[in-house]
Amino acid sequence: MVEKRTLLFASLLMFVLAMLTSSLAGYFYLQNAVSSEQNAENLQSIDAMATRYNDAMTKYNKLLSDYSMLYGSYSLSQDTDFTLPTDSLNDLLDHAEGNFSSLLASQKDLNETCYELRGKCQALLARGNVTREEFGELLNELYELLNLLVIRELNSAMSEVTTLAINMCIDYGNETVKWYNNTDVSPGSSLFQAIQKVATVNYTYYAWMKPGHIRLTAINDKEEYAIGYSEGWSWIWYYWNDDLQQLVSGPVGCDAWMLKDGGTYKWRFEHWSWP
Repeated sequence: MVEKRTLLFASLLMFVLAMLTSSLAGYFYLQNAVSSEQNAENLQSIDAMATRYNDAMTKYNKLLSDYSMLYGSYSLSQDTDFTLPTDSLNDLLDHAEGNFSSLLASQKDLNETCYELRGKCQALLARGNVTREEFGELLNELYELLNLLVIRELNSAMSEVTTLAINMCIDYGNETVKWYNNTDVSPGSSLFQAIQKVATVNYTYYAWMKPGHIRLTAINDKEEYAIGYSEGWSWIWYYWNDDLQQLVSGPVGCDAWMLKDGGTYKWRFEHWSWP
């Protein structure tokens, strides 16, 4: 009887071990299959990013080559009327818009910059007799735009394989404070792009303001306002300075400030006044 019971337990033990071994084999097979699939997806994403990178650099190099020819003519010219070169610059801007149309459609600040530059070109062409100084200013703005376009295009490609996590705070100035921690953003995103992920904003574009052209005028319907000409309430942004271990007022327009992984940023509705 004891021998039969022992034999039964031994048989059950062998059965359990066999089932466990089979389950482990199935588990590791499944894990290996999932891992292989993830690796394949990662490689596919990297390949796609590399393709987009090459495409962006090809477009940029062609535009930069055309820009260099235009700049060379400007540098060597003894003319006083730069109306014809301005027409050529306007054509180059057309090409830039065509090559980066998808990017311009998705990023308001870049589209606004392009629109402002287009307006300046057309205004000068309509007037005629473009001065050397006016054309030189257009060239500088076009160069800045071309660089921004390719940087944003490359950042967009990188976002397909990696993301950043930031902490965003909105202080409404009335003891209402909202935190949006671990907010995912694409590499190379600006603070202007990030705030739009967590809030509805209104803004004003200043063509003359550099670096960055955008100032927020409202966040989630909380609008700035002035009391006469000497005081008012406005949205001010800050970033966490690791060296100083404190929040520091933003030194540039929010559309020019690039975000870093783990960075902390704050928008605060503040009172201001002139002496």
